[in-house]
Amino acid sequence: MLNLLATSLDKGSECTTASRRPLLLTLTITCSLGQVASTIYVPSVPAIASALETSVPGVQLTFVAYLAAFAVSMLVLGPLSDRYGRRRTMILGISLSMLGSIACTASPTIEFLIGARVLQGIGLSGGMVVGRATIRDLYGEDGAARIIAGLSIVLTLLQALAPIPGGYLQAWLGWRANFAAIAILAVVGLALVLRYVPQSSPREEAARPETTALLAITMLAGYRSLIETRRFAAYALTAAGAHAGSHIFAAGAPAVLIIGLGIAPQDYGYYASLPPIGFLVGSFLSNRLTRCLGVDNLIAIGSAVLIPAGFVMVALAALHFGSPYSIVGPMVLICCGSGLITPNAVAGSLGVKVGIVGTASSLASFIQMIGAAGATAALSFGGSGNPLVLAVVITSAGLFAVTAFGSLAQFARLPVKAGASV
Repeated sequence: MLNLLATSLDKGSECTTASRRPLLLTLTITCSLGQVASTIYVPSVPAIASALETSVPGVQLTFVAYLAAFAVSMLVLGPLSDRYGRRRTMILGISLSMLGSIACTASPTIEFLIGARVLQGIGLSGGMVVGRATIRDLYGEDGAARIIAGLSIVLTLLQALAPIPGGYLQAWLGWRANFAAIAILAVVGLALVLRYVPQSSPREEAARPETTALLAITMLAGYRSLIETRRFAAYALTAAGAHAGSHIFAAGAPAVLIIGLGIAPQDYGYYASLPPIGFLVGSFLSNRLTRCLGVDNLIAIGSAVLIPAGFVMVALAALHFGSPYSIVGPMVLICCGSGLITPNAVAGSLGVKVGIVGTASSLASFIQMIGAAGATAALSFGGSGNPLVLAVVITSAGLFAVTAFGSLAQFARLPVKAGASV
């Protein structure tokens, strides 16, 4: 996998003094720890409920607390990395995740475990957000698109496969072993960051003492600047819409396939494993083609794959085709289009404001997560197990992405006034 991620560095980059493979390994670990931690302990949910004398829904609150902390802390750690340096902020985040994972391992009650998961989520969000910003700093826009596409492949595989070793750890050592494994990985990640991530210079004003209120005002100013930048908004919304389809499918497909189409529960995993293959193919092509085709062209190609596939899914659902492949087949192509669009849109959003790349990474990632949550919530407006509702929501998210990208193309055609700075 490192061969896929190992691409040529821009000339003059400060990372020319570092070994590429160890650096890429370090960034891969820091960016992917959050995905592994979110799913590795899924097989342990019943055991945790029994050990901590709570219900399964009570244990599920650990997922909610983790994702909420992960999303909100993105908005803080990214700007901190702009102000105080990438390496320093990444060390802080991974250290917090290590402490949170150790606390999870030692949790005596469900309330303690929920609090420990909050701390774990705060720390691990720094690995992803600051890791992406570091990639953009070191590799430039096209290089970042290639690296992020490769990372998307890794993240998809890890998120899907993490419950497998989690199940073995549960069977061999018990539920606490899953959180201990994340703590060990965090220690490894911290050691790699200290060894291989280059030191970045904090902004000049960071050397001056400042109050928490002033720091918050500075962060908000950065976010306001990005929101008012139309190219950033277009790229970020494009990534959010394209990425949302996989989350909508994950939330709605079980009811559609099992309840609506009568698939046996033990066979569901087979069908659910097919769409991620499409995403892997799209991400692989993005990794290979970004240099020669460019970010915007690959987004356009991905859109040309995603939208027709969405309309086919809607048509098949409206015509009441009873085969699960009437949903899964188009979804494979939708995910392939997402794999082409998402890494390039993310890389485009990071390159809009050079001085606040960490802030851009935070806001783009937050928009992605909120967009996925909002689109998934739209499933509740239709009947459970209705294939047409699932198809319409997924296709609507894709249309939203393409509309956002179309607005970006429109902005590019606007004439620049004489004397205006680009």
